[in-house]
Amino acid sequence: MSSESSTNNTSLELPWSPPNGVYGNYDLHCHCGAVRFRMKLSPPLYTSETTNEHPERSISVNCHCSYCSRIGYWALYPFAKDIEWVKGLEHRREYRAGAKKNPFWACGQCHCVLGANLRNLMLSSVCQTGKRDVLSM
Repeated sequence: MSSESSTNNTSLELPWSPPNGVYGNYDLHCHCGAVRFRMKLSPPLYTSETTNEHPERSISVNCHCSYCSRIGYWALYPFAKDIEWVKGLEHRREYRAGAKKNPFWACGQCHCVLGANLRNLMLSSVCQTGKRDVLSM
């Protein structure tokens, strides 16, 4: 799962599992429940959701940035179109670190990390399925 950056020809290791057409659907929320969302993910997370033809499961990835290292954040990488914000979007707060290009979200009530928008990172990278509008959740 690697690709070359379209800007500097260096190899970029992409952390997600390629979609295989088998999906898992997950109802998720922050710690306090103020923000709720649904995620559709291919391949799914659990063996019980896979098929004999497609036994693959999604890979969860440990982020190594200074913030995520401190809080122990592990991420999945769904397409943006596969996230539905169900409740409490008004409580979602945005934070931009470093180059301020890839915002991540937290609940404004309990400060639980909800995910990040990696669109700008993906616009500078190409993967097996082409340019992705991807989130880290």
